[in-house]
Amino acid sequence: MACNVPRQVSVTYKTLWSKVKQSNDALAKGYTKRRYKGLDKPPKYISRTCTLNYQRDYSFKTEQKVSIITLQGRIVVPYDGYNKHLDLITNGSKIGAAKIVYQRSSKVYYLMVSIEVEVPEIDPLKITRVSGVDVGMRYLAVETDLQNKSKFYSGKDARYKANRYHKARQTLQRKDTRSAKRRLIALSGRERRFIADVNHQISKEIAKPNSLIGLENLTGIRDRTKSKSGKKVSKKRRRANRNKAKWSYAELHGYNIDYKANLNGSLATKVPAHYTSKSCPKCGHTSDANRPNKGLLFRCECCSHELHADLVGARNIAMRALLVRQDWMSTGSLSASPDVSSGETKAQILQRFSELRWSSDTSPHLRRYSA
Repeated sequence: MACNVPRQVSVTYKTLWSKVKQSNDALAKGYTKRRYKGLDKPPKYISRTCTLNYQRDYSFKTEQKVSIITLQGRIVVPYDGYNKHLDLITNGSKIGAAKIVYQRSSKVYYLMVSIEVEVPEIDPLKITRVSGVDVGMRYLAVETDLQNKSKFYSGKDARYKANRYHKARQTLQRKDTRSAKRRLIALSGRERRFIADVNHQISKEIAKPNSLIGLENLTGIRDRTKSKSGKKVSKKRRRANRNKAKWSYAELHGYNIDYKANLNGSLATKVPAHYTSKSCPKCGHTSDANRPNKGLLFRCECCSHELHADLVGARNIAMRALLVRQDWMSTGSLSASPDVSSGETKAQILQRFSELRWSSDTSPHLRRYSA
């Protein structure tokens, strides 16, 4: 335990130092004017936590009990959890280190165990479904497949709850009493857990078996999209900035869809996100004017095709994912940029995407989507 404490502290400082470097790069490129202040004060652990090594600091016993080391010696206690995860532990999965965390609100200790699970190698010929997922703030996700089966996952409830939590924190911070501080502690983390639960529910429906799921590569999206800030900004703009800051697309992509897809015999792949909601899936025309007033209506100025803008984005992502699958079948290697070498430019990549056409009667086994 004494060895694990400095390791955990060093990992925390390495993470903070990486964020400082990213912030300096963003400042140098002019993406932001704010300096990351994570190292101005020493990091503080909100809840009591400790890393435990398997077969040394903790081990599982029969009758669903676990032996854990403490400062007063070893203790054997019963444990409970999600049945599917408990089956993985009992069926001989490779178990790694764990973290024990204390949750103050429920006064319960949680043992977070890392497990290595063997997943079968995915064959592109056995993939029977290709889908695209467009993520956003008004609609947390819009999913569509090549059979025109689409589903919208609204973010209205998530935004409503986030605004309620924000107002509650403001009210309690103004009071600044002991009871208000106790209430703020109770509220801490509740919003984050709610958003995580929403993302888990969405990803569970998206990660269907035998599927290739196309996701947008949104790396650096917060730095690329500038938003007004300062004292003169309106309340509406501040609310929009707050919603943008709480947009958890990375959690939905990586923590949920990606690993759930692997467990279901599916695969999630990232595709370039350039102009996915500005390119017409019917004729391929790309223009800012296809999104009048940057709204939710997509109207192609070339062929007059009208559709929900997020659904247009999901269809373009699905077609790009299909292109990835076709290149995977022909070359034997999976790449997020199909048939593109390091010497080719962004314009050539977009030219290949512009040749894709959406057809409602096309099967994922055919190649009528690529020119």
